[in-house]
Amino acid sequence: MDIKKRIFENLTETQKYALLLLSANNFEPIKGKLWYQKELFLLCKNNEELADDADFEADFMGPYSETADEELEQLESARVVVKEGNKLKLTGLGKEIAQIIGKNITTEEKEMIEDFKDMLNDMTEDELLGFIYFTYPEMTEESIKINKIQPKRKNIALNLYAKNKISFGKALEISGTNIDDFVREVKLKGIQIYS
Repeated sequence: MDIKKRIFENLTETQKYALLLLSANNFEPIKGKLWYQKELFLLCKNNEELADDADFEADFMGPYSETADEELEQLESARVVVKEGNKLKLTGLGKEIAQIIGKNITTEEKEMIEDFKDMLNDMTEDELLGFIYFTYPEMTEESIKINKIQPKRKNIALNLYAKNKISFGKALEISGTNIDDFVREVKLKGIQIYS
């Protein structure tokens, strides 16, 4: 049996989605392990089987899956994923395996994976944590960064809204302010209001 087939047949649900994330948007690398964890976490919110397998818990940096970390290391050991600096990317073998997995998912699922990666992958660390922390506050119980992010939440919301990353309603939620104050801030910064 060739190595590609052997790896493919032994992939866990978490590893399959890790490879799908890494192959999304023309194999764009994932910015780092923190982004990998948060992108996978959002996928778990929309996929029960993946959520059961990855088993995310509140941790020092918000939602964290030990399983996802260990299984990423296995993919690195198998030379399917490689780390360049902080970035995670697929090797040639990884790309071939990801393309096989990609044939077995729906167009909707493929688009969801691409959307989540597109949304989170170019966020700064503060934006990423702010988005996750204030969208899923139950995941901040153990966070060592929440006190650093809390005072920045309004600016994080404004930045994400200005970049068209989130809706006005989501920006308002993340900002932690009332609607009048937030609209005033949006106008002060010269940000176009859209819904």
